[in-house]
Amino acid sequence: MVKEFLKKFDTQRFIFVGKIIFILFACVMIFNLVDKANSRYESNATISAEASVAFFVVDQGTYEGSISLTGLEPSTNPFYYTFYVQNFDSAGNRTDVNLQYDIKFETTTNLPLTYEIIRNQSFNGTYTNLLTNFTTRQDDNDVFYKTSNNLGTFNFGFANNQVDQYTIKVNFPISYKDHPEYQGTIEIFSIIINATQVA
Repeated sequence: MVKEFLKKFDTQRFIFVGKIIFILFACVMIFNLVDKANSRYESNATISAEASVAFFVVDQGTYEGSISLTGLEPSTNPFYYTFYVQNFDSAGNRTDVNLQYDIKFETTTNLPLTYEIIRNQSFNGTYTNLLTNFTTRQDDNDVFYKTSNNLGTFNFGFANNQVDQYTIKVNFPISYKDHPEYQGTIEIFSIIINATQVA
């Protein structure tokens, strides 16, 4: 029976059909990978990322921290990040003097992003964008940064716990969707606060 099967078995046809199946399988895999890459990069989902950053301004001095703006991709919708400045720390210790602070920001220039920043407001309806412009600086390693001017002076008392909420609105224009060089790139958003005692 095996001999009869081998006599009827067409080796050339088997090889030809095997090649066709392999080519079809390879095409399906390639299309599947390209589709996944495109869908990942062309997503229009609004991302709201709560930044786990809080500044405990309980004494005069300089406070610095940063937010890694990960997962950014060209989109028609903005991305949001929130951080807090407060006059008490996680142990409940509060400043015992009146303080005023100013705040400025510095970003890397890895991605073509635009920013808006609000304090104790919502982006729904009318709001005041604290960020009016950036200046560009270059460090000793030829890395470029954009630095904001101070966004104003704000006050904390010592009688009650106070929290200022800042929301960063980040736009990554959809026009950059066909620029794969930006995929997986991280932007660093640094926050610098200077606090001084006031009478």
